[in-house]
Amino acid sequence: MTLARPDGDRRYAQDSSALLLPFMQSADMVHMGLQRLDDSQWIQPCQNLPHYFHNRLRARRCLGDRVFAQLPRSMAAQRELHQLLLQLLCRHQRRAYSIEGGLLRWRGEGASLCWPLADGGEPLWTASQWVADDLCLLQPGARGYELTAASLAAPSYWRLEEKIGRPLDSIHAPVPGFRDKLSAQVTRFFDHLLPDYPVWRSNWTVVNSAELTQRGDSKVEDEKLFLRVERQSLRRLPESGAVVFTIRVMINPLTDLLPVAGAVTSLRRAVERLSPEESKYKSLAPLLPSLNAFLASPAGERAENPTD
Repeated sequence: MTLARPDGDRRYAQDSSALLLPFMQSADMVHMGLQRLDDSQWIQPCQNLPHYFHNRLRARRCLGDRVFAQLPRSMAAQRELHQLLLQLLCRHQRRAYSIEGGLLRWRGEGASLCWPLADGGEPLWTASQWVADDLCLLQPGARGYELTAASLAAPSYWRLEEKIGRPLDSIHAPVPGFRDKLSAQVTRFFDHLLPDYPVWRSNWTVVNSAELTQRGDSKVEDEKLFLRVERQSLRRLPESGAVVFTIRVMINPLTDLLPVAGAVTSLRRAVERLSPEESKYKSLAPLLPSLNAFLASPAGERAENPTD
């Protein structure tokens, strides 16, 4: 996804000509919405990878084990993921990734990165530097699937230190309606996910910051609004049986919706359907006055009625 310019508002933006807009597929917040993935599309290319890479390094330098955490029993699965990701990137994204002189190299438009092939004793952390996505590992435990390792530099208002080692039901406890609507369905899905059947889904919210790392502990006094979209995927590792959960965060100025037919209308409907609990969970509640003003603005009205 190529960006017009790497300024602060567009470092992590989607291409405005082909926006991924989850609320145009479903206005409901609590749904799985999983779609099958071709293996070559599991991790999507990212021309803006250096920005994600440097954000990851900066976040860990500042936050330590609140960005990367691992349980000892995750090591075999981490190594398996490290090798699988290396193999798939070099196979499916050969224009960008190559192995040269004992290094993995990435080349983009006017930028390049390289990493030693050794995992450094933290295979998941090492592998996460190669891609824009955050990487998480979930493994069966006494209480169901549990989060056993994660490289999380772009959380959307949750904290790794509060989730590591916990089962899915506990991790998703803050999601309104999860226990009643999705808990049993998610459990069945994890039990039956096959290694050759990766899937993906997307999620969205509106924020007032173009920064990736949003742990819910900082306040941004900015009237500018941004659409924050997560492209999430799930795949099972064939040897360890662990499930890899990936999260690619993309942040666009909300005004990027204006040229997209039906986008403003769909967002308005999705916002109107949110319960107070759902608005709070999405951290939308404080922004609703500004968001509703945008949706009701002359520009928003023109986007909904381009022929008027």
